[in-house]
Amino acid sequence: MEIKEREIIDKHRERAKGSFSSLQKFVVDQKSCNYCGCCVSACPTDVLAMGDESPQLIGECNECGICYLACPRTFLPMTQIQEWLFKTDVIPPLGSYIRAALASSTSRKILDRAPDGGITTTVFTYLLQNKLVDAVITTGKQHDGAWCYHPRPMIVTDPADLLEAMDRKYDPNPLLSVLKEAARFKKVAFAGLPCHVLGLSKLRYAAHAYEEILPALYKTARKLTSNIDFVVGIGCMCRMGKGTWDVMLREQGVKSEKEVKRHYEERITGDYVFFLEGGGEARVGHRRIINNPHPMCFLCSDYDGYFSDTTVDRSEYQEYSTVLIRNKKGENIFNQCLEKGLVTTRDLPDEGRDFLESMTPVLQSLVDFDAYGYEQYLKVGSFLTESTIRDMMGHFENRRLRGIPENIFLELLKKYPQFEFAKKKRKELGYENPDIY
Repeated sequence: MEIKEREIIDKHRERAKGSFSSLQKFVVDQKSCNYCGCCVSACPTDVLAMGDESPQLIGECNECGICYLACPRTFLPMTQIQEWLFKTDVIPPLGSYIRAALASSTSRKILDRAPDGGITTTVFTYLLQNKLVDAVITTGKQHDGAWCYHPRPMIVTDPADLLEAMDRKYDPNPLLSVLKEAARFKKVAFAGLPCHVLGLSKLRYAAHAYEEILPALYKTARKLTSNIDFVVGIGCMCRMGKGTWDVMLREQGVKSEKEVKRHYEERITGDYVFFLEGGGEARVGHRRIINNPHPMCFLCSDYDGYFSDTTVDRSEYQEYSTVLIRNKKGENIFNQCLEKGLVTTRDLPDEGRDFLESMTPVLQSLVDFDAYGYEQYLKVGSFLTESTIRDMMGHFENRRLRGIPENIFLELLKKYPQFEFAKKKRKELGYENPDIY
């Protein structure tokens, strides 16, 4: 273990002696909690629960400090995880992968409910039906109806339930809070956003590397992750502030999410189109959506599930997803689905790479601009996006990139004006940043 890593771990091991009070002081009060739910599963005495915005103590803390040590927003050894999984300490844009493809489910039943290509649902249905896994950790809905953006962590054993869990959910989601419950299954597949994959990956790495230096975390991590067999990362731009979609739908005359029977993100404009039960349609513009980012996303250092087996992300084509296959396990499962005719692929365009390279310095310069009004959030608790910057960040119509270049462009657009700017501004204002190394 390198000296830098040992010094960081020693610092956090000392802080962890404060147990939940340390998690409150150094994560929640520092406005860096990402609401992933990892601490809830890590607590050995089950006295933590997820509140509306952060974990809450609901019983007597035994002061073990595991919740603090497990949290991905205290310290996160990304370079070490990358080297452990991919034998290199360099994390390229989009993460390491061995194959990229555009893919779509061949099931009309799945595509009719999917906002993209339906790949995650198709693959998980195949795994469950063929008893290649015993259960799936995924995100369901809090409310009945064709569409619900309120997420509910769930463990699925019946493939039919995967259809009910489909579609995007935009509110914060404590998905890792069900890891302890899922430990009763022998083999489990997992699908989550990059923030969830990072928290899971920290635990999996702890179960590999921390037996001597952090033995309590090591034992807990082994119990929680030894049965995780296959991980899908879902590409993410940014979550919305809690309850934002209620407001935006009402602005369009939609009184309740129950009126929505289907929705998708229009590829040309980036607008979200909602088909209503009465036959009408509502449209929420992309520039409106980026007005209300969730603060937890500004410290996210992964946008595509770098440490998953397979990443499923958006593409330029409405019923196709970009699939990044990261290792042999992911490749084997994807090939099985291809051979059985469960998915279909098409050529992945590679247009605009030269333009992307010329634009990269411009994107990097955005670290000097408060594109989303994050400074105001740190000071008063609300965002104020400057109109010119908002238009630039939300300008979909004239994009010149397709395929992998487009996804890299979006990643850089997230990295510099969100992550890098947030770190810099937090330091200026006296906030502490997570140790990401």
